[in-house]
Amino acid sequence: MATRLDISKQLAKLMRDQGLSQSALSRATGVPQPTINRILSEVTREPRRDSVVRIANYFGITPESLYEAPYKQSAAQQKKQSIEALFDLISELDEADRNTLFDRVAKEIN
Repeated sequence: MATRLDISKQLAKLMRDQGLSQSALSRATGVPQPTINRILSEVTREPRRDSVVRIANYFGITPESLYEAPYKQSAAQQKKQSIEALFDLISELDEADRNTLFDRVAKEIN
């Protein structure tokens, strides 16, 4: 059985991995920012179940995994995160550079 850790360590790692602030996580989950802050600062070691479920659902993990160590992303989660990062990079390109990229991708795939 995995060693149980404070939820604060897992949550901090998940937020760091995705570059999320406390306020951004609060907006995305509906969990109040002060609650997230209390979890991260270890003031609250056993948050309410509904808060844990909302946070876990946002990250695509089980609520129980917030207490397990070490957190490892599944291959599907890693792929999703990579695709989102690529999309962000592509969306920052100007139209000419995007067209050049898409032409190159089309040639490589075919």
